[in-house]
Amino acid sequence: MLLIIEKETIIELARLVGGEDAARVMKILLRKPGIVDEEIASRLKLDVREVRKILHRLNEFGILHYELSRDKETEHRIFKWYVQQEQVIGLILTNMKKILDRLKAKLEVEKNNEFYWCGTLGHPRFLFSEAMDQLFRCPVCGKPLMPHENAELIKALEWKISEIEKALEEMTKLKKAEEITEKK
Repeated sequence: MLLIIEKETIIELARLVGGEDAARVMKILLRKPGIVDEEIASRLKLDVREVRKILHRLNEFGILHYELSRDKETEHRIFKWYVQQEQVIGLILTNMKKILDRLKAKLEVEKNNEFYWCGTLGHPRFLFSEAMDQLFRCPVCGKPLMPHENAELIKALEWKISEIEKALEEMTKLKKAEEITEKK
């Protein structure tokens, strides 16, 4: 496998999806693939139902998969859980593309509009038409709304977009190379 996501990245992804307990569950799954939910709950001293909720949430995102079997004596279903590295990569790529699209849309808004602001941190900026509706007064503090120079923000957005595009391009190249290698 050419494109490998570091364990810490996978743990952080689990934390984002399901919170701190999901990160703890992921740490165990990375150390011991094929572990069952009861054992995870025992190791983490969590309720097994809570662990199952976390596992199923991570499964919904495609980060985990399971093998299902039955206990021969009790006929209970047994789920053995595994991290799906390929799905993690896909999820990261998909979300990076969504972020890229949002940043590009934000950049267009910043480039194509004139903003007004009172200059107080935490107070909103307004488009020209919105500033007119406010009679060029900040609705929070009453200060006059002045034209706001957004060149620094535009520059920062362009830089971030460029960085994400480079990362996506590199990850896509590695993924394609990996697919070609697997076909051979």
